[in-house]
Amino acid sequence: MTSQTPAVMRDLNLTLSLLASGVVNIHWTYANMTGVDKVPFEIPTSIINADKGILCEDYNLSRFVEVSEGPEGAAILHIKNKAGVVVFTFNGMVLSEYLNFMSVTVNTDKDFRTGVLGLTERVSGDLFLGDGVYSLWARDQPDPVETGKSPGNNMYGTHPFYMGKAPVDATSGVSTGWFGVFANNAAAQDWWIKNNYETGAVDVTTIATGGAGDLYVMTATSPEEVTKLYHSIVGTPVLTPQWALGWHQCRWGYNSTDELKAVVANYSAAGIPLDTQWSDIDYMKDYRDFTYDKDGSFEGLGDFVKGLHDSNMHYIPIIDAGIAIRANEQQDK
Repeated sequence: MTSQTPAVMRDLNLTLSLLASGVVNIHWTYANMTGVDKVPFEIPTSIINADKGILCEDYNLSRFVEVSEGPEGAAILHIKNKAGVVVFTFNGMVLSEYLNFMSVTVNTDKDFRTGVLGLTERVSGDLFLGDGVYSLWARDQPDPVETGKSPGNNMYGTHPFYMGKAPVDATSGVSTGWFGVFANNAAAQDWWIKNNYETGAVDVTTIATGGAGDLYVMTATSPEEVTKLYHSIVGTPVLTPQWALGWHQCRWGYNSTDELKAVVANYSAAGIPLDTQWSDIDYMKDYRDFTYDKDGSFEGLGDFVKGLHDSNMHYIPIIDAGIAIRANEQQDK
């Protein structure tokens, strides 16, 4: 894709692929990395592996993708489901050093429910997203109620995925299934949603602080089948060990090994089974990851953990992603 403003925007390479799973992948990044100060980040395949090298042999890409001419000759991509109903329209994008902007319109079944659901993790009284902005950036906010107003009210998790019910067949009135869209981007993101309740169309505008473009559009007969396709990209849930299904005790504010011992002892005294004791980041030495205050308040923590193991119990220390900044020589090392 040739830039119309080469002094400002670089040429882009855009690739369309129909994966073996039937998922359509849209990928874009700089056509030439020469002189680039900040290469658009791509999530490693060791984390997200969609098997892009294995393409669909049952259908051609043209079965699901159409191209039309937009304003000033711009190409507009339309993605259809197997019934031939357009569910996704890619209106355009902008990619620069600290910006990955994309404009999308998805078509939903207005008689069922206009809108999309997803872009989690958030607390809301409605699974479907109303008009507004929805931020995705993992942060230590336990349960803010989503309002759709800036700044975003997201929680711990970041899942740039949404789904919706496709429009019915215009001739037969029969359902044409569901669709899902996954944006494989790890940057901070704002998603702007605008619902057209008369037509069922939903305008989705995404503003991310960088990263290459890597969209996956999937269609299926049910939300369960769409979810399976999503997991074929991001991976399936980890099988939970049996002990993890037991009773766990965790909170912020256990400030010493003695406090942890007292908690476990109180469970025993009350005759309440306890399978796992947790510690929040209080155990760390000056809140440094991969340390604990072994010469201070958490002296003897190792012996305490051994005692839990000897009693067929477990211990989990929370490791926070935030790294403390300490202006001293020891921290620099």
